Amino acid sequence: MEMCYCLVVLFDSTHQALRGERALKEAGIPHAVINTPREFSVDCGISLRIGAETEETARTALLEAGVTFVDILPYRTRGGKR
Repeated sequence: MEMCYCLVVLFDSTHQALRGERALKEAGIPHAVINTPREFSVDCGISLRIGAETEETARTALLEAGVTFVDILPYRTRGGKR
């Protein structure tokens, strides 16, 4: 099965995750709402998956929108989807 190297934006609340989704959508940054992978220990069960090439623009969009996020970490997933 093909491996996908991407990044996961982690949040400490669902509210911030939904604000983050809105900020990325408004900035035109491709993303997906996903269940937080088990290996990441955070309080929120929702994360955003983004492509590695969009890290800086995503980080800027989130910060400019005032979204609070825990971290943006690399993640390997199966399936080849981004």
